[in-house]
Amino acid sequence: MFIIASIFRTIEGAAADLTGYRRTQFRQLVPMAERIPDTEGMSFPDNKPDFVLAEVPPTSGPLTLALDAGSDGVKWRQICGFIEVKPSVNEGPNLGARSTAVRHIVSQGADSARLIMAARPFQLYVLCIFIYGHKFSLGWYDRRGVIISDDYDIVDNLGVLVNVVLQLTTHMTAYQLGHDRSARLLEGHSYYQVEYPSFLVSMGADGDTYRWQTQGPPIWSSLSLLGRGTATWRAVSVGMKKAPVVVLKTLWRSQTQRSESNVYWRIKSPLPGVAELSLGDDVRIPVAMETHAPVSVGILRSLILDDDIGVPDDPILHRLALKTGGRPFLGCAEGWEGFVADLELASVAQPETETIVTLHPLPPSAGQLNTRGVFREDTVASSLKAPGVEITGTALFMAKELLDVMVISDKSRKVRPAQIERGVHHDLESFILVLFYAVMRRGLNRQLWAEKNQANQLRIEELYQ
Repeated sequence: MFIIASIFRTIEGAAADLTGYRRTQFRQLVPMAERIPDTEGMSFPDNKPDFVLAEVPPTSGPLTLALDAGSDGVKWRQICGFIEVKPSVNEGPNLGARSTAVRHIVSQGADSARLIMAARPFQLYVLCIFIYGHKFSLGWYDRRGVIISDDYDIVDNLGVLVNVVLQLTTHMTAYQLGHDRSARLLEGHSYYQVEYPSFLVSMGADGDTYRWQTQGPPIWSSLSLLGRGTATWRAVSVGMKKAPVVVLKTLWRSQTQRSESNVYWRIKSPLPGVAELSLGDDVRIPVAMETHAPVSVGILRSLILDDDIGVPDDPILHRLALKTGGRPFLGCAEGWEGFVADLELASVAQPETETIVTLHPLPPSAGQLNTRGVFREDTVASSLKAPGVEITGTALFMAKELLDVMVISDKSRKVRPAQIERGVHHDLESFILVLFYAVMRRGLNRQLWAEKNQANQLRIEELYQ
């Protein structure tokens, strides 16, 4: 790893030194060795990439000051990309035609990508490099999955690798690397500063006058790569005197269901225990002169990669501002004060159509050697049945019956259909699990009880940290 790290540092500094290029972007590929990035209290697993693309302070010279993962430390929120390294070509991410297996290096990359998105929730996709033996490829992770380039031979395509490293460290803007254009860092703030930075957030539409300034780290940030990727923040409206604190929420919504803001608007009068909506809409992105379109995974792929396989239910970025701030279960007052119901999964009426998901291998496109498989979704007449087994939130709080069905292997089929309907009792079980978790955490924090057996006490604290 030391040799590879030296090569990356040489590439980062040599080009600017030789050409006189005045760099405007300051990132560094940092070898992590056995060091785990700083989670800053977030409940992350002890995972790490081999190299991280870390945002670092600017310098006047062509080379940034060397960052040591051990002595200096690297925060997860500093990381906007990564590199995974394997010694053998056989450990690469690409498989033969029509294979539906997932290589270990790809699942490792998915773990790193989801933690990056959780630590910096305004990251819409994550770029990476896979190096395996004498070959390498490029990866793109987003809320719909992963796109992997063809294999490149390092010797025959050394110029490609050098150019990619230069682009990642010195040329590409934060937006090109996947940062949400409608959420920019506050003036003077950075991802590498000591305290969590603040952002100026909008809906992204042309002429949009609504602005919010976030306060502190996210209240909640999803650890899932696929799915809604929900994140919530404390924020205040910009331009208002004594503006009250609102909850700013961003998520990827399904096009086959009503948006969460639409559900809130359908509530004609305030309901006790339900948050009150201030504003909600899909986030927009400029796609042409004076033309803005809702941000979707497909739009991002087509604008940046010029490569997207359309699906009917392409996830759309949605944002809401809730007037009712409330407080977390762990710190709320006794009784129902501060309790706020979340309508993200609320269903107002049974839809007339439903979506069927199947796996389709794709033939190689022009210039591609590898074959990719994608999930395609078809809209059909609804059977009026309840939703099937799917991850709709944190697996820790899912009903046991659903989890049991999801892990049952069925080798006779590539994609096993749902064998059980998700009912109200499953959602109720999840709600009880959340309440139980909150009660246990609150009791531990307030030291309302203590195990006489020290080993048991440590196990409990580890479970609810």
